[in-house]
Amino acid sequence: MRTMLLFDGLGGANDGLLPALRALYTIPANATYFHATFRVLDEVAAHLAPADRVRLCPDGTTLRQWLTSTTAPPGGIPRDSVTAGLCIHVHQACQLQPVRRHPDDAVAALGHSIGLLAAVLAGLGVRRTDEYLEVAAVCLRLAAITLVRGQQYAGGPTPDPGAVDQYRTRVRRSAPPGPMAALTGLRREELDELLTGAGGTITVSLANAARAHVLSGPTVELLDFYLRHEATFARTGATWAFLNNTIPFHSPLLLPAVRRIAGDRDFVGQLPGGDRLRLPVYATDAPRDLRGAPDLMDEFCQQVLSRPVEWEQVTRHAVTDSAIDRIVDHGPGAGARRFTKECLRDHPRRVAFESAQQFSTPPVSGGQRAMSALSGPGRTTPGNGIGAVRPVPGDHRAGG
Repeated sequence: MRTMLLFDGLGGANDGLLPALRALYTIPANATYFHATFRVLDEVAAHLAPADRVRLCPDGTTLRQWLTSTTAPPGGIPRDSVTAGLCIHVHQACQLQPVRRHPDDAVAALGHSIGLLAAVLAGLGVRRTDEYLEVAAVCLRLAAITLVRGQQYAGGPTPDPGAVDQYRTRVRRSAPPGPMAALTGLRREELDELLTGAGGTITVSLANAARAHVLSGPTVELLDFYLRHEATFARTGATWAFLNNTIPFHSPLLLPAVRRIAGDRDFVGQLPGGDRLRLPVYATDAPRDLRGAPDLMDEFCQQVLSRPVEWEQVTRHAVTDSAIDRIVDHGPGAGARRFTKECLRDHPRRVAFESAQQFSTPPVSGGQRAMSALSGPGRTTPGNGIGAVRPVPGDHRAGG
């Protein structure tokens, strides 16, 4: 079979992330990986200015406390995009370690939003554990810096409390108003028509399927947009829900964050160019193969922070281009799998969907070298990985 590896991004509810990470942490063969992960996150904290450091949660010390405790942190995991994004990436990168059993027929990789970084990690081709840990260090630093800088530039005016109360009384099953909202039930042309007369800076940040979109913009503008078009949504049967995201991913509003990250490159280190990818890794902003990209770090920052996701175009192109007949879903959420199935419903190729859980076997012994390989900015080696993941429960509306 010809298999494509699929990685989810940020979803709606992230309550299952901490138990999933704890399950991985208890596996002795993962000790090297987590020890190095803690060190990298502490290095990121030391790199950030004090005003920016408060946005980094968890740092290495905090994550270690979360994973070694038998109880949830007071108040649970913070519901912000930095925390969720880091937990997702740490989970995916752990499962991609070379010591794990992987599909041997993988010919492509695709990641939804922040899952793109795991797809790149899967496509690079590292077989040695010490080399994998080095390239994983660059990826983790990149993920952390990207999320922190995105949060840094995600500010905006606070919505009127009366408008928030009005929304909460009408939409009870939703996160509080924030900078991203899922709108299901309208076709793209219908949504574009509404946005044309809206003014402001709201954009369609993710086109997840023909009638499943996510909007990004200032919370004030999104809340006003909903209240002005509530009757239209009710008449057409469209549903609206704010997401837990605290960063307006895939929006031109975050272009300043992309430029700011350029100043962090020496700390982050270097990823190989796209020509070092051993598998096609597909972009999410347009149907294209990242093996032609000269700068994978810039691609990741641009695609996650400032460029829209055109998921239907991308998935259909990837399946056709790589002649895919099986997709192995690495999660941790279900959003990417659900939208991919919907986008491929009428595709001429018959594609089977399977969970990477079937490849989850006890890691082989040995190969656990370089305890501090994840430590130290600026290191890079071509990398790889394709691995198994436990699905994380929750209501995952892919949105970042």
